[in-house]
Amino acid sequence: MDIEARIIPEPNLFFGENKSTIDPKVGLMNFGPNSPFQTRDPVSISAGVICTDGSLELLKDWLERLSWRIEGQDIPDSNVRSIDFPGLSRESPLRFELIIDESNIETISSEELALVLKPSDRKERIIKAVELYKQKFSDISGNPPPKIVLLPISNKLMNACRDERYKQDKIVYERRTFDRSKNLSDVPLFDFHNFLKVIAFKHGMVTQMIRPKTLKFASELQDPATIAWNFAVAAYYKGTGIPWKLADIDENTCFVGISFYQEISKEFRSMRTSMAHIYMRTGESQVIRGKSFHWDVKQGLSPTLTSDRASEIMGDVLSLYKRQKNKLPRRVVVHKSSPFTLEEISGLDEANSSIEIVDYVHIGENVDVRAYPDGYEYPILRGTMFGKKTKRFLFTTGFIPSLGTYPGSTVPVPLMVETYRLNSTPYQVCKW
Repeated sequence: MDIEARIIPEPNLFFGENKSTIDPKVGLMNFGPNSPFQTRDPVSISAGVICTDGSLELLKDWLERLSWRIEGQDIPDSNVRSIDFPGLSRESPLRFELIIDESNIETISSEELALVLKPSDRKERIIKAVELYKQKFSDISGNPPPKIVLLPISNKLMNACRDERYKQDKIVYERRTFDRSKNLSDVPLFDFHNFLKVIAFKHGMVTQMIRPKTLKFASELQDPATIAWNFAVAAYYKGTGIPWKLADIDENTCFVGISFYQEISKEFRSMRTSMAHIYMRTGESQVIRGKSFHWDVKQGLSPTLTSDRASEIMGDVLSLYKRQKNKLPRRVVVHKSSPFTLEEISGLDEANSSIEIVDYVHIGENVDVRAYPDGYEYPILRGTMFGKKTKRFLFTTGFIPSLGTYPGSTVPVPLMVETYRLNSTPYQVCKW
C-alpha cells in the first residue's frame, strides 16, 4: 500500500476580541490575550513573593527588565531569529502587568536560611526547606491572597539541595520507581517544585518558581526574549486565565486523555487511573480519578485497565459531560501514551455504545523517524502527516511558512499516531 502524505493547515487561535491568528506570540502582540471578560482593558496581576532578601532584589530588577522590550536573538548557524519580547506592562501590546503586593511578601532571613543549610545531608536540607516554605505559605494565607506567588529560589538553596548527578537546576528528593527494594512509602516528598505547588494549593494559591539562572537570563537553552515570553504567558495563565483558545473546534466533541500515576502506601504500590476530558473550544478541563488498583512491574512497565474499569471511568466522563452540556457528545476521542489492550477497547466500547463517532488513539513520542525535504535548506513543514493503515507520523514542529522560518535548533521529531478504533479519518484525528 502506498504511503499517504498530507499537510495539515496551522490551526487558528483566538486572542483578544476573538481576533485569530496561528502564532501565539504574533497574536498576543497584535490582539492581546483572550480575556475571560472579552475586553482589551489592561490587566494588573497582583503577585506575592516568598524568597530571601537577596533574591527579592534580583526579582525586582528582573521584573523591571521585563517591563521593557527585549530583542530576540539570532540562532547561530541558521537563518532563525527568536521573536522580540514587547515588554510586560499595561501599555505594552500584551496589555497586562505583574505588580508585587508588598503586603504579601514573606522574606527568608539569613538566619532561617542558615538553619536550612546546616544539616550535612542533602535530603535533610530539603526537608528543612519544605518546613520553612510551609510556614511562609501559612503566613501569607492570613492576608487577601495574591493572584500568584512568585518563588525565586536563592542560589545558595539551589546549590545546597540539587542533586549533583543531574545537570539541570532542579531539587529532587527521591525519584519515583517500581523498584520494590526501595521503601518509597517512607519518602516524605519526591519533587521539591511539585511539593510547593501542593502546599500553595491547600491555601488556595498558585505559584511560579523561578530558578537562579532565569533571574540572570543565564539559561543555556533559551535566549532572554524566549525566557521573558515563557514567564509572561505562564504568569498570565496562572494569574488570570488561558491567554488564547483554539478556534474551529467542534463543540460536540469530547477529548479524553487516559494516564496513570503511582500511589505509595506501606502495604503496596498501587496505580490509579486519571482521565482528563477537555472541552477544547472553551478551554475547560476537568479530571476524573478512577479507583485504585494494584499493579506489579512483572505485569509490564505500562499499566493497563481491565474491561470493567475502562467502562466505569469512561461512563463517569460521559455522565459529567451530560450534566454540564445537557446532552452526550457526538464524538469521543480517547488518547493514550501507551497502546490500547483488547480489554480496554472492550470496556471503552461498552461505555461509548451510544456515541456516534469514536476514535481511540495511541500517541507515541521519541520515535526513530526523521524526514528531510529534498533540495530545501529548511526542515520539513510543520503539520506534515504521512503513514499508512493504522499508523501515521505527525510533525508538530518544523518550518512555518507564515513566519518564514523554523524556530528550532534540532531536527524535528514527529509524533507517532496509532489508531485502535477509527470512525473519523486519520486526517481528522491528526488535526484535532
